[in-house]
Amino acid sequence: MTALSARVHVLRRSRTLGQTAVFTASNVAVSGLGALATVLIARSMSPNSLGTYSFAASFLMFTAMFFEFGLFVPASRLAARSEFESTKRVIIGAALVAYVPVAAAYMVAVFGLSFLVDDVFAVQAGTAIREVAAISWGLPFVFVASQLAQGVDRLHVSSLGSLLTQLVFVLGLVAALGAGIALGVSTALDLRVAAFSLVAIAIALWLRPTFRGASSTVVTLVHEARAYGLQIYFGRLISTGTYNMDVLMLGALSNPRSVGLYVLAGSIAYVVGLPAMGLASAGFPEMVNERRINRQWLVWSWVVGGAAALVIALVAEPVIRLVFGVDYIGAAALVLPLALAQAIRGVTALYNSFLSAHAQGHDLRSAALVLALSNIVLNVALIPPFGAAGAAWASLLALLANFVAHVTFYRRGVRLALP
Repeated sequence: MTALSARVHVLRRSRTLGQTAVFTASNVAVSGLGALATVLIARSMSPNSLGTYSFAASFLMFTAMFFEFGLFVPASRLAARSEFESTKRVIIGAALVAYVPVAAAYMVAVFGLSFLVDDVFAVQAGTAIREVAAISWGLPFVFVASQLAQGVDRLHVSSLGSLLTQLVFVLGLVAALGAGIALGVSTALDLRVAAFSLVAIAIALWLRPTFRGASSTVVTLVHEARAYGLQIYFGRLISTGTYNMDVLMLGALSNPRSVGLYVLAGSIAYVVGLPAMGLASAGFPEMVNERRINRQWLVWSWVVGGAAALVIALVAEPVIRLVFGVDYIGAAALVLPLALAQAIRGVTALYNSFLSAHAQGHDLRSAALVLALSNIVLNVALIPPFGAAGAAWASLLALLANFVAHVTFYRRGVRLALP
């Protein structure tokens, strides 16, 4: 390695760590603002109403995961491999053009599905979901923004965008309460969805797209999606979709109170996996040109995730009792399994990002099937007898199986010298 290439390597590493720090700090702040939003909503609603709101929000985000169609991982990968800033901006512009029909399809789907929600689930959220359908176009952009930002090595854009979204939401809640507006399920959901769509515009502009020549690049994205993007899409859809299906399954197999307690515990545990997930996203451009995952990244992710899980589990009960009140104390028992699940999920994200960087769609799809099958079987087996606690332990066991699958495919790929 020449002195110049060694210096470039060091600078890239330092930028990766810097992006990881921004990702982690901003998402910790997002979690803090999310907790504040939950407090504001919880103190204005009963546990049952909070469960209905939480279900509706989870339903919208769950549905949004389907509207990506494998177009934006290729955009991220092409941008990461490009040496020219002008080319990166054209790829961003093409991705935004491709997103327009995706967003339109999502809004139509949300409106149509809202008529089925009340009949399928034990939570009456159909009306609230239907009311926000017209402004929901920004929800699928959450994943798209993350992919595009990491592809152009500007992960801070999506990280700070997430922070801005949560800040706008909290300010909207405070303004509504200050104006004497009652925070019902529909009002809270309207404010949340509007925040996502407004900030999506800001993120799109911040990524500095260029639309000249974007049409031909859209064709390239479609070709890349057919080559490997759809496999990665189906893999992500199966894994992330089934992992987040636990809230929907609780809504179908349990009651609104269990949904509310589970979502509250999950929001507390979520911060555990953030450092490792930030490193996985920030390291994506580097992984495109690497043969292995940096071993120090793996060790660091295990140590930080494990320590954070134990700390979060220890402080959960007094924090919930102080902030949310005794009505929500049942969520404390769910924090430990969910925190451990997030620690494992964070480490798994490194393997997932590496396989994605090397276009290993088949392996990602296979690992996702492992998660899907284990998650569904465990949730069906554990939710009816144990409720929210069963869903929490099902998540932990399913993510452990998913981790084993990712490691297996990664090691096989390294032996075969991934392209």
